[in-house]
Amino acid sequence: MLEPALSRIISFEPLAGAAGDMILAALFDLGADPAAIEKTLHQAGLTSVNLHFSRRQCQHGIVCGYLDVIDTADTHVDHDHGHDHDHGHDHGHDHGHSHSHDHDHDHGHAHAIAGEAGTLPPAPHQHRGLGDILTLIRDSDAPARAKKRAEKIFRRLGEAEASVHGIDVEQVHFHEVGALDSIADIFGICLALEQLGIDRIYCSGHKIGYGTVRCAHGLMPVPAPATARLLEGFPVTRLPIASELTTPTGAAVLTALAEGPLPPRPFRLLATGSGHGRKNFPELPNLIRALLFEDQTAGDTEAKPEAEAWAEVETLSVITFETDDQTAESLGYLSERLLAAGALDVCATAAQMKKNRPGVRLQILSRPADEARLAKLILTESSTLGVRIQAARRLYLPRSIAKVDTPWGEAAAKIVRRPDGHVETIPEYEDARRIAQEHQLPVRLVLDTIKAWKA
Repeated sequence: MLEPALSRIISFEPLAGAAGDMILAALFDLGADPAAIEKTLHQAGLTSVNLHFSRRQCQHGIVCGYLDVIDTADTHVDHDHGHDHDHGHDHGHDHGHSHSHDHDHDHGHAHAIAGEAGTLPPAPHQHRGLGDILTLIRDSDAPARAKKRAEKIFRRLGEAEASVHGIDVEQVHFHEVGALDSIADIFGICLALEQLGIDRIYCSGHKIGYGTVRCAHGLMPVPAPATARLLEGFPVTRLPIASELTTPTGAAVLTALAEGPLPPRPFRLLATGSGHGRKNFPELPNLIRALLFEDQTAGDTEAKPEAEAWAEVETLSVITFETDDQTAESLGYLSERLLAAGALDVCATAAQMKKNRPGVRLQILSRPADEARLAKLILTESSTLGVRIQAARRLYLPRSIAKVDTPWGEAAAKIVRRPDGHVETIPEYEDARRIAQEHQLPVRLVLDTIKAWKA
C-alpha cells in the first residue's frame, strides 16, 4: 500500500508587518538558495540585480535573515532608501548599501501612462506597465507554478492601484514597484517557494501601524491607500507604532497567495526562518517569521498538483441555517442584504424541519474574514437562533472581464479558460438585458451573440 504524499506548507507570521524583502529573507533563512534564484532572475532579463543575503542578530537578540537587493545599473547613489518599511523615505535611519533601494516604496506610485508596451529597459525607477512585467515573467524559464504565483501577485497589486487611482488595471504603470529590485522581490519569493517545494501557503494575520508616510505624491496615511485596499476583508491588528509596517508589496504577496490562517490540526514542524526589515523598533523585533510544516493528509495532496495547472485554490467559509417560520419575501430581502454585505453566494433549498414542517435551508458562501459579520446579519434579520460555519476549500477557474463587441454596442463578459484549454465567453446578464431592452430584442439572441464572440 502506497503511503500518502507529504505536502509541504508554509505559514507566514508577521510580528511587526511585512515587506517584500523581509518575506524573501525569511525564505532564504529557511534554506532557499539566493544564488539559484539570482541566476533565474538574470535569465529573465534582470541582469543588473544582485541578492545579498546575510544572517545577523537584531537588537532584540534574535538571529534573523537580512536581504539587500542591489540594482547595479543604478548610478543614483543619493537614492539610499535602506529597506525601511515606510518605503525608505525616512533618511534618518540605518542605511545599508549606498546603491540599494527599498523594494517596497510602492504605495501611491501607479500612474496611467500610454504607449509604454514592450520589453523592460534596464534603467532603474522606470515606469513599467503591468503587461511589461507579466511578459518578463512568462518569458522566463521559471517553473510554471512560480510564474502563476508571481502573475497572481502582480495582478492583485495592479488591481489595488487601479482602484485607488480610479483607472483601468491595464492603464496602471508602476513606478517604484516596477523597479528591478521590486520585481526581484516578488518573483524571487515565488521562485523560493518553488525551491522549498511549498504546496500551500497560510498567513496568521496582518499588522499595520499609524501616522503618515512620505512618498512621491506627498504625505500619505498609514496604512497606505493601496495597502488598505489589499487588506480589505482580512484580519488586521493595528500596533502602537508610528510607522508603516505592512507595505503594498508585502500585502499583495500575502493576500494573493495565503489561504487564510493555519488550520487547527496536527502538523510536523520542519524548520523556521525569520526575515528582518532595515528599521529597528524598540517595542518588538521588526520581523516576519516563516514556519515550514509537513502535512500528511490523504486526498487533499493527491488532487493538488493537477489542480495547480488549471485552477485557483482558496479557503472559504460556508454558513448554513434553516428556518420554517419566515415568508419568502423576508428571506428574499435577507439574501439581498447578505450579497450586499459581501457574501459570495446565497443559495436556498427546501428542508424538512421538525414536527413535519416544511422549511428553507440557506447556505451562504463567504470569505473567512466576513463570516462573523454575515452571521450577525443572519441572526438579526432571520428567525433562526444559530448558524453553522464550516471551512471549505474551493477550486475555481481564473477569469477576466472583457468588453465584447456586438452589433448593438459593447457588452461586458467573463473570459474563462476551462481545464481542457477551451476558452469560453460568459455574458454578464445585466449588460445583455440592457441591450435587449434598448433594441427591443430577445435577450436569448443577445446572450448567444456574446457567447459566440472571439477575441
